[in-house]
Formats: sequence, C-alpha cells, structure tokens
Amino acid sequence: MSAAAKIEIERAGAGNIPALARVWHDAWHAGHAHLDPEIAEGRPFTFFEARIGSGIDRMAVAMVDGEVVGFSGWEGDGIGQVFVAPAWHGRGAAAPLLAAAEEVLKEQGHSLIWLQCRVGNARARRFYEKHGWYVASEVEADIGTVTGRQPIMVWRMEKLLG
Repeated sequence: MSAAAKIEIERAGAGNIPALARVWHDAWHAGHAHLDPEIAEGRPFTFFEARIGSGIDRMAVAMVDGEVVGFSGWEGDGIGQVFVAPAWHGRGAAAPLLAAAEEVLKEQGHSLIWLQCRVGNARARRFYEKHGWYVASEVEADIGTVTGRQPIMVWRMEKLLG
C-alpha cells in the first residue's frame, strides 16, 4: 500500500450517505448473495440507500484519498455492520473499522460486546476470530428485504473488552 492509499478512520456524516449505500450494497452482495440468492434478489441498491442514513450517528468510515471504502456501525452493546468495498477486501480497511466500533462500545462502558456473522460466511468469521472474537452460539435471526424480513442462521460472536 502506498502512502497515497493511507486509510483514515473518521466518524460518518450525512455527506457520506451515497457512498455508504454503495459500499453496503456492493459488499453485502459480494459476501452474502451466494449464501442467500433469494434474499439477495430482495436487496437492490435502493434498499440499502433508503436505510443507510438511519444510523449515521453511530458509524465510522474508512477513507482513502477522500473516498469512502468501508464503514462500521454499532448500537447498544453490539456491532451491526462492518463492510468494506470489494475492491478493498484484504487491503487493511476492515481491521481499523472494527477497532473503531469496539473502542466506542468500550468508551460507553460495555465489557462484553457482540455481532452477528452469517453462518457460512467463513471469510468473515476468520476475520473476526483473528481479532479476538469467538462464536458464542448459532441462532436464527432475520434480515430485511424489500418484501419484509426473512429468516437466516447466524453465528452470534462475542468479545470481551479489556
């Protein structure tokens, strides 16, 4: 990675919304569509675009040369999203995004935090485990689509903050 490709983490703002929607859509489809093709059909770009702004005050973005390449989001004692544009997979953006969300939750006083990782998404599970997370259980959850909520199986992953 060259000096020109330095990844900077900052809090998200309203001006990031269009780029965040694109990252979320593209990254979700790259990592999940093969696991849930029927659900993927119900998650077009407009689905992500309509929802991304609702959590903007609880998000961090990864920026490279002024471009949004990824984001993380949190709520309560959990991390709801860590998504990186497919072109940036494996290039060092995910780890600082995860760390940023973990740090906020630690500052809020949470000692045990959680996230959900789609069963079958082995790449994401390995990433989280590399960063100190463990699978606490496998549970049924649901995921939104344009036609409503659909059931999926997830690994509930947890991490103790030191």
